[in-house]
Amino acid sequence: MSRKLLALLPVCLIFSACTGEQPLPEPTGEKKYVDVQLSDISTKDGNIFHAFCWKFSDVTANLASIAEQGFKSVQISPVQQPKSGGPNWWSFYQPLSFSIADNSTLGTKDDLIEMCAAADRYGISIIADIVFNHLANIDEKHLEADGTPTVSPSVEAYEPEIYAKRNASGEEATFHHNTKATGSGAITQNYPYGALPDLNTAHPLVQQRSLDLLKECIDVGIDGFRLDAAKHIETPTDPEYASDFFPNVIDAAKAYYKTKTNKTDEDLYVYGEILDDVQGGRTIDDYLPYMDVTDNQTRDAYIRSTVSKDCSLTVTAKYEKNCDPSHIVVWGESHDDYCNAGTVPAAVQVNRVWAMMMARKGAKGLYLARQANRDNLTVAQVGSYTFEEPSVAVMNKFHYCYKDVDDFVSSQQEIYICERYDEEFTNSHAAVIVDTTKNVVAGGKDVTFKKISDGKYYDQMTGKEVVVRGHRAHIDFGDSNICVLTTTENMARPFVKVSNRGGSFVDSLKVIVNLQDATGTYQINNKAAVDLSATTEITIRASDAVDGVITLKLAYGNEQYSYQREFKYRSVTLIEGYFNVINLNSRYFTENEIYLWSWGVSKGQWSKNYTVRDGVLLIDLNTFTDTSFLIALFEKGYEITNLTKWDDNSLKQSKDLAIKDKFFDATGF
Repeated sequence: MSRKLLALLPVCLIFSACTGEQPLPEPTGEKKYVDVQLSDISTKDGNIFHAFCWKFSDVTANLASIAEQGFKSVQISPVQQPKSGGPNWWSFYQPLSFSIADNSTLGTKDDLIEMCAAADRYGISIIADIVFNHLANIDEKHLEADGTPTVSPSVEAYEPEIYAKRNASGEEATFHHNTKATGSGAITQNYPYGALPDLNTAHPLVQQRSLDLLKECIDVGIDGFRLDAAKHIETPTDPEYASDFFPNVIDAAKAYYKTKTNKTDEDLYVYGEILDDVQGGRTIDDYLPYMDVTDNQTRDAYIRSTVSKDCSLTVTAKYEKNCDPSHIVVWGESHDDYCNAGTVPAAVQVNRVWAMMMARKGAKGLYLARQANRDNLTVAQVGSYTFEEPSVAVMNKFHYCYKDVDDFVSSQQEIYICERYDEEFTNSHAAVIVDTTKNVVAGGKDVTFKKISDGKYYDQMTGKEVVVRGHRAHIDFGDSNICVLTTTENMARPFVKVSNRGGSFVDSLKVIVNLQDATGTYQINNKAAVDLSATTEITIRASDAVDGVITLKLAYGNEQYSYQREFKYRSVTLIEGYFNVINLNSRYFTENEIYLWSWGVSKGQWSKNYTVRDGVLLIDLNTFTDTSFLIALFEKGYEITNLTKWDDNSLKQSKDLAIKDKFFDATGF
């Protein structure tokens, strides 16, 4: 070949001939990974944030963060009157009423109204957990003559008509007494968990009170419901013991919502807890006319157990629930998993599962705001902030942006790969890759794709450019073990960590703020704003308080995002000579027995060595010789007879407390 002809060849062809690589194709179509507004997402299509046992006021305080992370809805714990006022998470699933609680650890009806109004301003819907299937028992030992659980006498104060007819004859009874039911009745006529009295949901009175509850919730601003134990309630098409409960309650509530809000009845979102199969000769189609349903089996089948270990993946391309994925709610972890499971994966592993689930087309997700300590669950407290990790926000956005794009799931040893692809427009191509091993491998790993086209992609987690050539790419995972490839250039999420997010303090308090992928400022009350660095130590002082309160404001962002946060701290003055327990729920003084279990010098003993002054529980430091203790609540009138042996009958206990700390803020306990 002459030099003249060589000079005429395109430079790219010369380069390709020398390197053996073909030039990367230009993507076609509009980019999919773009800004998404919550107001443009329907409640039915949006991901749900499960504010498990949070106070309503804490939900209100965290709505800005929840919105930033891309959650369309917030699911709150049951709003009905809980057993004993709600000292434990499970007491909310033993309700006493079909009305919004007037005595709940989670807050008042006014708190609920304020929360719903604030959520509307953020474009967030509120979903209330509802218990229709059963009410509270006395305990598992108390049974009726026919062997069915005994209804708690406390129900009478809230539902006198239902309580009065609890043991009526035949169909007049408001609770089921058919212990020999078979077929679908074996599922719907008896509740097999916790010896709880099973409501006769075919009874007109039960249906009316159930509808009354939903209407009351709609009136305060609630936009949807999660129905606990839904598969244990019969449908009109059940082969045995069919009833019109769902048409009379759910359909009527949707019609009421339409009248009340001027929205379509589909905008009242309802989904039911249907774990595993519906059983009893029924199908999931019996429930779909009234609600969406949960799918726990897809996660159970191939994800959660693998992420907790270092082993090869076996993935399935289908959802386990036999229905259209648009009717399914999936999760990486549920409150039942967290509270009852034997082995609980670390939070970082749960976020990997969330990425794997939200990478898929179709199903919406439920993200559990897990408590900090499963063995010492504290109702009415924000347990952890793992939901604020950047990967959660990225995956919520990814899920919305690629809602209509086909998916293809595969695995490569311990690597999970979900590709999103379009036969015509390659700008719709994307992939989520998760390394399920516990530790990040230095240098990354090679991954083979089967659907996405060759080209240049950007990892939305690390900001790195990733080239796919010959259906292969080298993935250098960040600390999250998650890679999210899109054809859109990196849109880094600002991420802030705050060491103390409010509460009480004495004299002064150090607050550490860590800022990532952003710049910003902080402001104490109305003082001048101060620049934030990557790590900033802020000292909150009692002298800064206005009416005892210090407000810390953060403003931060980058070219793509701009956020603001606000935290409030309360300066307290201690009563000298005592360990001060402040902000203890006043009901505990009158409705419970309060004991202290102390240790550190002794081997452990129970006592009531405290006094109460102006609502503050005081422990005399001159007489209290132990170094550590906890507070435990018992039923009113309960007496501990063996003061040197741990008593398992406590309703609730605090975290371990150290006398040297001088005070404990019992807000939420």
